[in-house]
Amino acid sequence: MFGGLGGTEFLVIILIAIFLWGPDKLPKALANLRRFISKARTMASNAAADLSREIGTDIKPEDLNPKTFVRKHILTEEDQEMLTNPLKSTMRDLQEGTRPLKEGLTDATRDVESTRRSVNRGAITRGSNGSANGSANGSAADAGESAPAERTRGRAASFDDVT
Repeated sequence: MFGGLGGTEFLVIILIAIFLWGPDKLPKALANLRRFISKARTMASNAAADLSREIGTDIKPEDLNPKTFVRKHILTEEDQEMLTNPLKSTMRDLQEGTRPLKEGLTDATRDVESTRRSVNRGAITRGSNGSANGSANGSAADAGESAPAERTRGRAASFDDVT
């Protein structure tokens, strides 16, 4: 409603002001507040105008940022390159060093995804036959074990057991 204040907050502020100054002094207090805010705004705009006049008319607020100011007015291009080139070469070395790892992870992800698809196709195909192992005596689930459990009994399961 009023600069981010809701109706109830504004009402509470009015009530506090009435209690502090009373109904007879409140109009004068509000007039003083208005005058103070007006003077503060005038002082701020005058300060900005003075700063613009002293520094120059081409001043931009982003130029007042210390990082931008240093880059623009103090560092030369050679200084900037001298500071950034070691970082660029280090970044390039890191990218080259991690490229085989990234390719390996991409290949592994592709292999896992293709295995997952083939396992899902196999499960769908076996599910439509009516039995998990295709035997006439029933599925492995009826016997109390699943097919992967039979293959891995007595040893740890490996990735090759899934394919």
